[in-house]
Formats: sequence, structure tokens, C-alpha cells
Amino acid sequence: MKVALDATYAAYPERTGTGVYSERLIAALAAAPQARLDAASRLILCFRLGPYLRWARKKKWPERCVISPLLDPWLPPPRAHLFHGLNQRLPERGKYAVRVVTVHDLFPLASDEYSTRQFQQHFTQIIQKAVSRADWIIAVSDATRRQLLRHTEAADGRIRVIHHGVDPAQPAAQADQDAFRERLLGLSKEEKFFLNVGTIQTRKNVASIAAAMKRLPEFRLVLAGGDGFGADRVHSLIEKEGLAGRILRLGHTVPQTLRLLYSAATALVFPSLEEGFGMPILEAMSYGLPVITSNCSSMPEVAGDAALFVDPGNVQEIGDAMRRVAEDPALAAALGERGKRRAGQFSWERCARETWEVYQEALGGE
Repeated sequence: MKVALDATYAAYPERTGTGVYSERLIAALAAAPQARLDAASRLILCFRLGPYLRWARKKKWPERCVISPLLDPWLPPPRAHLFHGLNQRLPERGKYAVRVVTVHDLFPLASDEYSTRQFQQHFTQIIQKAVSRADWIIAVSDATRRQLLRHTEAADGRIRVIHHGVDPAQPAAQADQDAFRERLLGLSKEEKFFLNVGTIQTRKNVASIAAAMKRLPEFRLVLAGGDGFGADRVHSLIEKEGLAGRILRLGHTVPQTLRLLYSAATALVFPSLEEGFGMPILEAMSYGLPVITSNCSSMPEVAGDAALFVDPGNVQEIGDAMRRVAEDPALAAALGERGKRRAGQFSWERCARETWEVYQEALGGE
């Protein structure tokens, strides 16, 4: 079987959730036993021309993968049995027996408060085209499946829910954590800090975490993520409330730094208003880091019984949950242990196996 995949997001050096999904799924598909059943099986990794020239052709990809800049309209489309768009898009050209698309989230369709009107219109067009062209749709959560049914003409019988995986944790040694605290964060060994991972934007509800910090003067907060829609409001709030000294904004954070943050933080605070999946929840849980997250969207589906849930619209509730975790070692330990068990239920190998099963079902068992 020859499968062509839009791997564009896996090429970017600064990857967000879609890029991590693309990269990890490609690696797991290439390594999976089912892919070795046929010696002719190949994964054809396709890229838009710019990312191909700048990054993809210089990167080492797994065996059984062939790379090609075949997503530009003036180049011939790849020949394959099946095309899988990993980032909510499907090309207009190319004749394939089956087209599969992964849909990560539909937040611009869910609310006009999470993006600009221009982005909302552009995104809506992309999703509508992808849904109309797709034979099968992979939704990364049941919450995303429900949104597809609510906001698009996708047929429920053609949607399969396949959760993300999570990489095994690599906790940092205590000495490295202490050095990191002092060098980058300016904290002593005893000082506690909360962590939020993700783009600073309205949808991520970072402003409510900052507001909650006003009630927690003895603690710090680290924001690990670049700026997105609504970030100016968050930065203004932090400055206006005199919180700049207690809220450290790191910008986009490389994996090595995230490893130290997950190892050293008191808890992950992730009270998003809307998420297609919420990958930081599993990442934190894999480290045994307590998680405080929202009681809506995909968060309960991902976190199961292993998180402290809050109403994301209630700042006091968010702050109270943060204080509980920081001041109750037994609660923090219990959340950490439950989180490890929960994260252990998700793997990229499972994600790849279930994705391959969709390919086989779509191609009639080939």
C-alpha cells in the first residue's frame, strides 16, 4: 500500500500540536508492524514547496518514507492508493481511491471571539472543502466529532475518533531542576510555580489564569507559548495588575525546556475555553504533574478521572483549585499518580494502529 500524507506541519522547526501529531504519527506508522506486511508499502510525505525547500529536505525522516514537494498546484500530484491530510486540508488535485483528513479542532466555527473575522472565513472555507472532499474523517476527540456534526455536513458514519498519543516522560534530575529554577526562572528551590503550556490567546483563557494569580501572591506562573489572537489583552492585564514580576512569559518553548518545566512545576493550569484535544494535559500527566483543567469541550474526555476540573469562566474557582493543589501534598500526589496511569492509556503506536485500520477499512481491506 502506498499512502501519501500531507506532512507539511511536521517540517516546521517550531511545531505546535498539529506538527507534533504529524511527526509522531508518521514515525509510528513507519515503524508499525502492519506497515511491514507488504514490502512495497511506502509513506509518501508531501510538503508545500516553501517548507520543503527550507526544512523538509534537510530533515532525517524514518525509513520507508519518501519525501516530495508535491502539494503545489503546478507540480504533479503524488501517485498513491490513499491520501491523508494530517492538518485539516485536502488538495484539489490528484486522483486517489480514498481521501482521509484529520480534523483537530473547529474553534473558529464554534465562536467568533477566538479569531479574526478574516481567519474565521478562511478557516471555514478550508474545513468545508476538506469535509466535502474526504471519504473518511479522523477526529482527534469525540468533542471534535460532535462539532463536525454540528457545524459541517460531515456524515457521522464516515468519522472515526482516534486520540493522540503522548511521548514517554523524561523527568529531569533534581539538580538540573534546581539549576533551571535559579538560572532561567529566578526562583529558589522552595518557591512554587504553576505552568501553562500553549499559545497565549483568548481561546486558551490565559487572562483568567493571570486574574487568578492576583489571589495567589505567594506563587509564580510560567507561560510557555508564543502570542496568538488576543495576546495583547493578556499582556496588558499582566502589566496593569502589576503581575509582570510574578508571571514569566517564555514565548515558544523548545522540548528541552518543556521537559524541565514539567519536571519542576507545581501543577499545569489549563482552563481553555475550547480544545480539539489538549495535548499538554497528557504531557503533564506523563510526568506525574497535577493538572487543573476545564470541565468542558474535550478536556474531560482527555483527562478522565485524573484532573481537577474547574469552570473556565470562574476565576475564583480556578484560583481555589490552584491553591488546593499547592497546599495539599496528598491531593497533589494522588492527582500525579492518577495522571501517570491516565497518560499510559495513550500512545502513538495505538494512534498509528487505529489510523492504519481506517486506511484498510477505507480501501476495502487491502
